[in-house]
Amino acid sequence: MANAASGVAVAEECTARFQELRTARAHRFVVFKIDDSLEQVVVDKVGARDAGFDDLTASLPADGCRYAVYDHDFTVGDATAQGAAGEAPRSKIFFVSWSPATADVKSKMVYASSCEGFKKELDGVQIDLQATEPSELTLDVLNDHVS
Repeated sequence: MANAASGVAVAEECTARFQELRTARAHRFVVFKIDDSLEQVVVDKVGARDAGFDDLTASLPADGCRYAVYDHDFTVGDATAQGAAGEAPRSKIFFVSWSPATADVKSKMVYASSCEGFKKELDGVQIDLQATEPSELTLDVLNDHVS
């Protein structure tokens, strides 16, 4: 279905890979890009389940826009029934809109106008992040959003 704001459609593979990440936990992350004809969001890269956050950031071009989803595992302090402190594992799915300052203006405009429509196709995203430079996309930033 084409995005009303930008006219950019979403390839079925995008929602399929996202559902594999969300329900089957088959991937750690998926990076998406708008194809060269500016007509469709397509899958750019898929990170294996054992991939780390550094693998995701390495998959984002320094001078090009991308969207990504990342399944972030973390632990939270939890009190057990006996009152002893423990840690409980959790995960949250982040949607990342990557738009570096060095990307061309047309690309930034197309990604910005397509973002909301694309996110609506990914049912289950829990936290939204926008980043324009590497310092805005770190594990500390993710952890700040989940604590």
